[in-house]
Amino acid sequence: MSMPGLPIAAVERETGIARQLLRMWERRYGYPMPERDAQGDRLYSPEQVEHLCRIRRLMDMGLRPGRLMALSPAQLDEMAALHLPARTATPWCDKLPELLRHQDGQALRRQLQQQLKELGLARFVTAFLPAANAQVGDAWSRGEIRIFHEHLYTEEVIRLLRAALSSLPLAHGRPRVMLTTTPAEPHTLGLLMAEALLRLAGCECLAFGPCMPFNEMVEAMAQHRIDVLALSFSAAYSGPLDNEISQLMASLAPECQLWAGGAGTRRLKQQAHGLHIIRQLEQLPEQVEHWRSTHAPKTPAS
Repeated sequence: MSMPGLPIAAVERETGIARQLLRMWERRYGYPMPERDAQGDRLYSPEQVEHLCRIRRLMDMGLRPGRLMALSPAQLDEMAALHLPARTATPWCDKLPELLRHQDGQALRRQLQQQLKELGLARFVTAFLPAANAQVGDAWSRGEIRIFHEHLYTEEVIRLLRAALSSLPLAHGRPRVMLTTTPAEPHTLGLLMAEALLRLAGCECLAFGPCMPFNEMVEAMAQHRIDVLALSFSAAYSGPLDNEISQLMASLAPECQLWAGGAGTRRLKQQAHGLHIIRQLEQLPEQVEHWRSTHAPKTPAS
C-alpha cells in the first residue's frame, strides 16, 4: 500500500522550503507537481518530499533551484558530493551531530544551556551559534543527519533563545526595531539571534514572526512608529530578493531604514539610501551606535 501524501504545510516543515516557493516552482518549473485531494488541496508523495530535501541541501550550498529541478536523485547526490564544504569542527560544536543522530534531546539541551551559561548571551549568539549552525548544516549537507535532526536542533535553540530573551529587562531605547521575514521566508532563528543583540544594545524590539506580507509590514511600521525594519534571509532563501527589497524601500517612510541580514543576503545586489546589509551579527551593535549618532537630538544654538 502506498504512503498517503503530505499536505503543503507538512512539506514546508519537512523540507524547510516555504509553501510560497513550492507553489512558485510548480508554476515556473512544473515541479513538484502534487496530487490533489477531494477538496483540491495539494498532496505531495514521500518521493517528492525526499527529492525536495535533496534540492534544499544544494540550495544551502548556494546553488539556484532552476538548475536542480530536472535532475534525478542520483544526479543531485553527485552534485552535492562535488559541492560539499570543507569539514570544520570546533571544540564547542563537534558533539552536536552525534547528539542529534542519537535523538538525545536532553543531552542536546544541556549542551546548549551550558554554552549559554559559560559564554553569556552576546557571545553565545555571535560565537557559538554561528559555528554550531554551520556544524549542523555541514552534517546535513553530507547526509549524516536527517531533516528531523535539524528540526530538533533548531527547535531547541529557539526555545533556549526565547527563554533568555524573556529574562532580559524590557528596553525602550531607540532605534525602535521591527523584526520579521518576507512571505517566502519561514525561518526564524536568525530573527531571534538578531533580537538578542538588539535587546542587549538597549533597542526596543517588536518581533512579528516570519512570513509577513509586504503591505502589512509597511502598515505596522507606521502604526508602531518604527525606525528600523530588520529582515532575516536564510541560506535557503530563493525569492526575488532585489525586487522585494526595491518594493519595500519604495514603500518605507524616508526616515526609516531597512537592515537586512543572514546568509541569503549574499545575492543582494542593489544599494539604496536607507538600506544596510548586515553581513555579520557582530556588526549589529555597531550599526545601532551609528544610527544613534546620526539621529541624536540636535543641541539648540546658544
